[in-house]
Amino acid sequence: MMRYRTRAALLAALLALAACGPLGPIPGGRLSGEVGPANNSDWSFASDVETAQLETRPDDPHSVNTWFVALGPQLYVPTSMILGPKDPHERGWVVNVQADPRVRIRLDGRVFERRAVRVEGGQEYDRARSALESKYELDPAERDAERQVWIYRLDSR
Repeated sequence: MMRYRTRAALLAALLALAACGPLGPIPGGRLSGEVGPANNSDWSFASDVETAQLETRPDDPHSVNTWFVALGPQLYVPTSMILGPKDPHERGWVVNVQADPRVRIRLDGRVFERRAVRVEGGQEYDRARSALESKYELDPAERDAERQVWIYRLDSR
Protein backbone atom coordinates (compact mmCIF):
# COMPACT_ATOMS: atom_id res chain seq x y z
CA MET A 1 0.00 0.00 0.00
CA MET A 2 2.86 2.39 0.83
CA ARG A 3 4.45 1.81 -2.61
CA TYR A 4 1.15 2.70 -4.27
CA ARG A 5 0.87 5.98 -2.31
CA THR A 6 4.46 6.89 -3.11
CA ARG A 7 3.91 6.26 -6.81
CA ALA A 8 0.64 8.18 -6.76
CA ALA A 9 2.30 11.13 -5.02
CA LEU A 10 5.17 11.10 -7.52
CA LEU A 11 2.75 10.96 -10.45
CA ALA A 12 0.71 13.84 -9.01
CA ALA A 13 3.86 15.92 -8.57
CA LEU A 14 4.97 15.24 -12.16
CA LEU A 15 1.54 16.17 -13.51
CA ALA A 16 1.56 19.39 -11.48
CA LEU A 17 4.97 20.29 -12.92
CA ALA A 18 3.83 19.44 -16.45
CA ALA A 19 0.89 21.79 -16.04
CA CYS A 20 3.43 24.65 -15.92
CA GLY A 21 5.34 23.51 -18.95
CA PRO A 22 7.10 20.51 -20.45
CA LEU A 23 9.03 18.03 -18.35
CA GLY A 24 11.96 16.74 -20.41
CA PRO A 25 10.53 15.13 -23.55
CA ILE A 26 6.99 15.12 -22.11
CA PRO A 27 4.90 18.05 -23.43
CA GLY A 28 3.26 20.36 -20.92
CA GLY A 29 0.57 22.97 -20.79
CA ARG A 30 0.52 26.73 -20.28
CA LEU A 31 3.88 28.24 -19.38
CA SER A 32 4.20 30.07 -16.09
CA GLY A 33 6.54 32.96 -15.40
CA GLU A 34 6.82 36.72 -15.46
CA VAL A 35 5.64 38.11 -18.81
CA GLY A 36 8.41 39.95 -20.61
CA PRO A 37 8.05 43.05 -22.78
CA ALA A 38 6.12 42.71 -26.03
CA ASN A 39 8.80 44.40 -28.15
CA ASN A 40 11.93 42.91 -26.62
CA SER A 41 14.91 43.22 -28.96
CA ASP A 42 17.73 42.39 -26.55
CA TRP A 43 18.05 38.67 -25.91
CA SER A 44 21.54 38.85 -24.40
CA PHE A 45 20.16 37.83 -21.00
CA ALA A 46 19.48 34.37 -22.45
CA SER A 47 22.91 33.83 -24.01
CA ASP A 48 23.79 31.11 -21.48
CA VAL A 49 20.36 29.44 -21.59
CA GLU A 50 20.60 26.02 -23.25
CA THR A 51 16.93 25.15 -23.71
CA ALA A 52 13.76 27.21 -23.95
CA GLN A 53 10.13 26.21 -23.60
CA LEU A 54 7.83 26.97 -26.51
CA GLU A 55 4.05 27.13 -26.03
CA THR A 56 1.63 26.76 -28.93
CA ARG A 57 -2.18 26.49 -29.18
CA PRO A 58 -3.21 29.55 -27.13
CA ASP A 59 -6.73 28.21 -26.52
CA ASP A 60 -5.48 24.83 -25.25
CA PRO A 61 -1.79 25.40 -24.44
CA HIS A 62 0.76 22.79 -25.46
CA SER A 63 4.42 23.38 -24.58
CA VAL A 64 7.67 21.67 -25.49
CA ASN A 65 11.37 22.08 -24.76
CA THR A 66 13.31 23.40 -27.71
CA TRP A 67 16.59 24.84 -28.87
CA PHE A 68 16.85 28.50 -29.83
CA VAL A 69 19.37 31.10 -30.85
CA ALA A 70 19.40 34.89 -30.72
CA LEU A 71 21.03 36.90 -33.49
CA GLY A 72 20.91 40.57 -32.60
CA PRO A 73 17.27 41.53 -32.12
CA GLN A 74 15.98 38.29 -33.70
CA LEU A 75 15.13 35.04 -31.93
CA TYR A 76 15.02 31.75 -33.88
CA VAL A 77 13.65 28.29 -33.06
CA PRO A 78 14.39 25.24 -35.25
CA THR A 79 12.45 22.06 -35.77
CA SER A 80 14.38 18.96 -34.76
CA MET A 81 17.97 19.09 -35.97
CA ILE A 82 19.12 15.66 -34.73
CA LEU A 83 16.34 13.61 -33.08
CA GLY A 84 12.70 12.79 -33.66
CA PRO A 85 10.77 12.88 -36.91
CA LYS A 86 12.75 13.98 -39.95
CA ASP A 87 9.68 15.63 -41.47
CA PRO A 88 8.58 18.75 -39.53
CA HIS A 89 4.94 18.01 -40.42
CA GLU A 90 5.17 15.10 -37.98
CA ARG A 91 5.93 17.32 -34.97
CA GLY A 92 2.87 18.37 -32.98
CA TRP A 93 4.11 21.85 -32.16
CA VAL A 94 4.82 22.56 -35.85
CA VAL A 95 1.28 21.54 -36.82
CA ASN A 96 0.01 23.85 -34.06
CA VAL A 97 2.10 26.79 -35.34
CA GLN A 98 0.85 26.25 -38.89
CA ALA A 99 -2.73 26.49 -37.60
CA ASP A 100 -2.06 29.50 -35.33
CA PRO A 101 1.32 31.30 -35.30
CA ARG A 102 0.77 32.85 -31.86
CA VAL A 103 3.35 31.33 -29.52
CA ARG A 104 4.90 32.03 -26.14
CA ILE A 105 8.52 31.28 -25.31
CA ARG A 106 10.00 31.03 -21.82
CA LEU A 107 13.62 32.07 -21.45
CA ASP A 108 15.34 32.33 -18.09
CA GLY A 109 11.99 32.30 -16.25
CA ARG A 110 10.37 35.02 -18.37
CA VAL A 111 7.61 34.39 -20.91
CA PHE A 112 7.49 36.34 -24.18
CA GLU A 113 4.43 36.46 -26.42
CA ARG A 114 5.52 36.18 -30.03
CA ARG A 115 4.40 35.25 -33.53
CA ALA A 116 6.22 32.40 -35.31
CA VAL A 117 7.22 33.19 -38.89
CA ARG A 118 8.85 30.45 -40.93
CA VAL A 119 12.15 31.46 -42.54
CA GLU A 120 12.29 29.66 -45.87
CA GLY A 121 15.80 29.59 -47.22
CA GLY A 122 18.03 32.46 -48.17
CA GLN A 123 20.68 34.30 -46.20
CA GLU A 124 18.55 34.69 -43.07
CA TYR A 125 17.95 30.93 -42.92
CA ASP A 126 21.63 30.18 -43.50
CA ARG A 127 22.74 32.61 -40.76
CA ALA A 128 20.24 31.22 -38.26
CA ARG A 129 21.08 27.59 -39.05
CA SER A 130 24.80 28.27 -38.80
CA ALA A 131 24.32 30.01 -35.43
CA LEU A 132 22.23 27.09 -34.14
CA GLU A 133 24.83 24.56 -35.29
CA SER A 134 27.56 26.58 -33.61
CA LYS A 135 25.64 27.02 -30.34
CA TYR A 136 24.79 23.32 -30.09
CA GLU A 137 28.15 22.14 -31.46
CA LEU A 138 26.73 20.37 -34.52
CA ASP A 139 29.07 19.66 -37.43
CA PRO A 140 27.49 20.89 -40.69
CA ALA A 141 29.44 18.16 -42.54
CA GLU A 142 27.46 15.54 -40.61
CA ARG A 143 24.00 16.85 -41.54
CA ASP A 144 21.41 14.17 -42.23
CA ALA A 145 20.40 14.76 -45.85
CA GLU A 146 16.94 13.26 -45.18
CA ARG A 147 16.17 15.57 -42.23
CA GLN A 148 14.21 18.70 -43.05
CA VAL A 149 15.00 21.53 -40.65
CA TRP A 150 12.58 24.40 -40.56
CA ILE A 151 13.50 27.57 -38.70
CA TYR A 152 11.01 29.97 -37.22
CA ARG A 153 11.75 33.59 -36.39
CA LEU A 154 9.79 34.72 -33.34
CA ASP A 155 8.51 38.23 -34.06
CA SER A 156 6.57 40.61 -31.85
CA ARG A 157 2.85 40.07 -32.16
